[in-house]
Amino acid sequence: MGFLHTGATFTADLNLLVQIAMGVALLAGARLARRRRFRAHGRCQATVMLLNLVMISLVMAPSFHSQVSPNLQKTGSDLYYALPTLHAALGTLAELLGLYVVLVATGTPVVPVRLRFTNYRRWMRTTLVLWWVVLAFGAGTYFVWYRGEGSAAAGPGSPGAAAVATVTVQNFTFEPKELTVRVGTTVTWNDVGGRHTVESADGSLKSDTLIAGGTYQKRFDTPGIYDYYCGNHGTKSGTGMTGRVVVTAR
Repeated sequence: MGFLHTGATFTADLNLLVQIAMGVALLAGARLARRRRFRAHGRCQATVMLLNLVMISLVMAPSFHSQVSPNLQKTGSDLYYALPTLHAALGTLAELLGLYVVLVATGTPVVPVRLRFTNYRRWMRTTLVLWWVVLAFGAGTYFVWYRGEGSAAAGPGSPGAAAVATVTVQNFTFEPKELTVRVGTTVTWNDVGGRHTVESADGSLKSDTLIAGGTYQKRFDTPGIYDYYCGNHGTKSGTGMTGRVVVTAR
């Protein structure tokens, strides 16, 4: 779990703070430019661009690939996927524009002379404004993913069981994957990362959509094997993010 107490992962919390810090650093860099401290300004902006590349590679791109890419068809109707998609598109543009400005400003031969600009102020201000727009989308994504929805309601008959067991739901596994309990046990699924569901092909298990901090409960009163899956990252046939509850007689 993260350190901001929102239900987000440690990595998500760290990325949010790093992005805010980089936004502030760009403002500080703009102030350096106004004071004509161009060398310090260039170092500040270049450091931010390179650090953001690291965060994109290690945190944001993998998260987008695993969480959003399989559900791109839902971006038109679901804010959970629409916000990070816009964030990714604008963020890519902002990073490329920032790198372009840094390369031109430092006079590197990587950029052909015909593609270099001379109005530095306009380009740098545009980059700064775009960066803060991206930061706003990133903060919005964080809110929707980790604070925008409450816990899912418990399944029928779930409260009040003397015997209890817990399954941890995270990207992208149920832990434990197979759980053995006795009849009368209430199993609680705790989502600690990502957007998931707990459902079975026969409908005996059916949670609402869970985000980090969300829970789903089900009391098992009949012995048997209950296979289930995440509707976003698994299938009824048993592939992807799946789990099993084995219920034995007393």
